[in-house]
Amino acid sequence: MELGEKLRQARRSAGLTQRQLCGDTITRNMLSQIESGKAQPSMATLQYLASQLDKNVSFFLEEDALSSPNAAVMGKARLAYGAKNTAEVLMLLKDYQSPDPLFEEEYGYLQAICSLEQGKLLLERGESLAAVALLEQLCRHSIYYREDMERQRRQLLSRGYESLEQHYKALQDFQQAYLYACKARALPR
Repeated sequence: MELGEKLRQARRSAGLTQRQLCGDTITRNMLSQIESGKAQPSMATLQYLASQLDKNVSFFLEEDALSSPNAAVMGKARLAYGAKNTAEVLMLLKDYQSPDPLFEEEYGYLQAICSLEQGKLLLERGESLAAVALLEQLCRHSIYYREDMERQRRQLLSRGYESLEQHYKALQDFQQAYLYACKARALPR
């Protein structure tokens, strides 16, 4: 449903005529054009109309969010992000259905910022392999993905690769020592 139609229905539900809703703030002609979809209200006008109808401005602007299959996922992800629970955000975003022009940019940003934070936490816990995997698949296509985020991703990946290299070097040294020990036991005495 379009903004003008929502506005008309809300006005009628409130039992107001166009003149009553307009008051001294906007003209009846302007309201008529907004309701018919011939004009778009300014944010100030929309705020005035919303307050007169005892509605939030978002009530008139949410038309696309209701038709998106990702509205619930993104709502939960925003709450988890607000609670600083980046692991939960990433779990929720696994249910995101792409493409979705309404949420694509926000999805990319949340996925990137939470992946960076989770990657950092995984490295601090010594889970280098999981951190590298997460940082390698990080979504970098959002318009909100900034240069400083990419720099942080590369620094974290560098730390992860260095840690993995040390781990594999230690593992290789262990395997070598094990093989020498096995050979030493097998030698005749």
